[in-house]
Parts: sequence; C-alpha cells; structure tokens
Amino acid sequence: MEVDGRPDLGGMEKAFSINVMILLVEYFAGCLTVDHFRGAAPTIKQRKRKKTCRRLDNRFCGARDILPKDLLGLVLMKLSLIDYLAFSGVCRFWRFVSMDIRKKFMERQKPLVFARSKYSKKARLLYNMFDGKTCKTMLKNLVGDLVGLSCGYLILNNRNRGFWLINLMTRHELHFPVLPEKAWGIFENHIRAVLFASTQPSRVFLVLFSRNHNCLLLSESSASSWQEYLLPNINAGISDVKILDGKIFVLTCDGHFGEFNPKADPVLKLYNMPIQRLSQSSAQLVTSDNKLYMIIYEFNRYLSFFELDHKMESVTQIYDLGSKSLFLSQYNSSVVDTTDWGAGNVVCVLHKHMCNRCSFFHLIGNKLATTPVYWNGCLEPYLWYFPGESCDISGVSDEFGT
Repeated sequence: MEVDGRPDLGGMEKAFSINVMILLVEYFAGCLTVDHFRGAAPTIKQRKRKKTCRRLDNRFCGARDILPKDLLGLVLMKLSLIDYLAFSGVCRFWRFVSMDIRKKFMERQKPLVFARSKYSKKARLLYNMFDGKTCKTMLKNLVGDLVGLSCGYLILNNRNRGFWLINLMTRHELHFPVLPEKAWGIFENHIRAVLFASTQPSRVFLVLFSRNHNCLLLSESSASSWQEYLLPNINAGISDVKILDGKIFVLTCDGHFGEFNPKADPVLKLYNMPIQRLSQSSAQLVTSDNKLYMIIYEFNRYLSFFELDHKMESVTQIYDLGSKSLFLSQYNSSVVDTTDWGAGNVVCVLHKHMCNRCSFFHLIGNKLATTPVYWNGCLEPYLWYFPGESCDISGVSDEFGT
C-alpha cells in the first residue's frame, strides 16, 4: 500500500523552485538545445511566455515543465532529503517526477536519528549524524508517549489511551481506537506496536504486543474496538513482531518463533527453531532484502546477529555483512547498504539510557568506539529513522483477516 501525501513545508516551495530553476539552467546550459533565459533576443513566443510568468508572479513558473522528466530525475537524485520534499511541492509536474522515483530516492538516504529538541515541545528533528545536517518537522498536537516507529509512521498513544500515527515524510495520519481499561493495565509500561496492511483495499491494521503478556491486540484503522488473541502454549511475553512475505512472525521472550494468523487454529504456528537466549538479554527481529534476522543485545551492548529461515527451520549466525551495516535502536532497526558513504560490516547502536551516545560494534560483538550523536547536546535522540521504509506499508496475504 503506497502512502501518498503532500509535505507541509511552510510556503517555501516558490523560493525553492526559483533557486532550483536557476541552478538547473546554469548547470545544464551547455546541454540544453534552447536557452530560454539568456543569449539571443527573445522571440515573440518567448515574450508571451515571459508575460505569462509575470502574471503568475514567478518568472520561472512557465518553464517548469520544459525540462525533460529524465533530466529532472537525475537532478532530484542529487538533492538532500529536505530539498527533495520542497521539490515535490513546487508544481504538479515536479511532484509527478518526485513520486515516480520516491522509493529509489528514499532507499539511498542515510539512516537518520529521530530526536527531540530540548528547547521546543513541538519540534522533532531528523538528524544525519554522518554529515551533520538536520531536518526539522513541527508536529502539532504531539501529545502522548512514544510507542514505536513502523513503516515510516511515528506511533504514539494519547492521554485517552487511543493511538495516533503520523508519517514523518508525508504527514499522513492514521487513528486507532482507545484501549479497554483492562488491556491498558497490562500494556501500559511496555507496549510495542507494528503497522501493516492487507492486500484488500483500504485496510490498515495495527497490532499491539508487550513483553509482559502472551497475547496480541489487533485493530483496523476504521474500527471502534480491539480484538485480543491469546497465544497458545506460550508462557512468556512477546519480544517482537515483524511482517515478511505476507506473513506475521512472532518472537517470544522465551525463544519461541512462529507465524501468527487470526483465521487459523491455533492462531500461532510454532517453528522448531534452535534459538538460544541469554537470561538477561533482549531480542529484536529485522527484515531486509526479503530476509528475516534476529538481533541479541543486552542493555546497550550488541551481542550477536542471526538469520532465521522459517522454511528450512534453521538459524545461522552472521559474522559478515559485506558492504552492509546493522543499525540498532530500541524501537526500530535495519540492515543498510553503506557502500556509497561509509564502511560496512559494522553495528551502530543508538543508546536510549545513555543520552546522546552511539556505539559501534563488530558483528562478532567486539566494541569499536562510542561517539556523541550531536556534539552540542541540544538534542535528545530516540531511535533510528530509515527513509526507505516510509514509502510503503508492509502487506500481508489475502488469507489474513479479522
């Protein structure tokens, strides 16, 4: 399911369009067959175009759709994230071009640190700790506790025990019903959430789980209540939930791994996977390149990394990711290709309890270094944000339903 929406950039589109058009013309002046802004005396047709642009109070407005789509696409791939969002708001044609390559553009972006400014209650920032650039977004009505991040949506529960989701790139919002008082007492302190969509049109679901209880709560965005599913033969809480290949996979705190389907009987199909866990460690599932991984970590220290093959019911420890690196935080983690901008085969851990710290580990568990996320200390980091995950909501197969 593709998420579509127009970013709110505070009226900067006009100024941005002028700057980009000047940049385009100066840079590609030797490549363009006709220069509409310099050179020989203007023709009658060019004079009419100039008058039209003046009437629209934008001297480059009439030339926006002259540049070829492929040329705009090449320029767009060289822009920063904030410039990409401004580009998409200039005009309908530029928006069409930006939407056409959005997934490719977002997947090439570096992981960002989602952080809160100490000096503003509403301001939230996406900070690139590798080049020091910051993207600020003003989230109005930001009330409640952070539950997690899923498919590019920030998940919060408000004071009324309801759930509000917002896509940080498109500002698209989703709302889910209030939790019953009984369920709130169980999930209040350790609640986690995952967003997904069914292949049927306009059906978006949110699943809630907790390390304290062996049940899943499921609701549709248009529903008014939650459905509870107690997992059979499970005596521990749920460590993580992930969507892959149209299926919902569940990892429990005592090392059980299975597939959840509310239409099946039983609702949880357990796999015979030899998963070993340390008594004080935590586990998290990660999906990347149609593969499912499991991270074992303890407090703010990375321990080990495994690939889970549910078809073969096998677990393989990973010691080498090649040009890729693992980015780990409490709410969101991913495997990212770092070929173009950094060294691979590294684990980057964003600390929650050690404010403003990021540690780097080798895949075998050896600690390499610890560095501040933001040097002047005015940000409070929460989690990693991966722009490539903001384009689509993970889907499940037609067999799923409530």
